[in-house]
Amino acid sequence: MKIIKLQTDASKKGGRPNKSVRCTRTKELEVHHIDRTDGNDLSNARVLCQKCHEVTDTYGEAGPQPPDFEQATKEQALERAKHLCECNSTRGCH
Repeated sequence: MKIIKLQTDASKKGGRPNKSVRCTRTKELEVHHIDRTDGNDLSNARVLCQKCHEVTDTYGEAGPQPPDFEQATKEQALERAKHLCECNSTRGCH
C-alpha cells in the first residue's frame, strides 16, 4: 500500500509551517458518485467542489449516468463533509 504525503514542504519565502493540500472550497459543492454503478446511498457519495469534480476520472464520460442523489442524501453528505470539498488530490485540481 502506497501512502501519499498530503502536506507540502514549508514555504521557502516565509518559512511557514506545512499546510494541507486538500481543497477547502465551500462554494459550488456537488455530490459526486464514487462509483457510478454502486447506487445512490451515502456510502457512495463524496462532496466535491465543481473544479475538483471536473477532474475526476469519470466526469463527462460517455455511458450510463447514475440517477441523481435524493436531496436528503445530498444534505447528509454535505453535513458529513462539514460543507467542505472532500478532494485530497495531490495533482493540483485548481
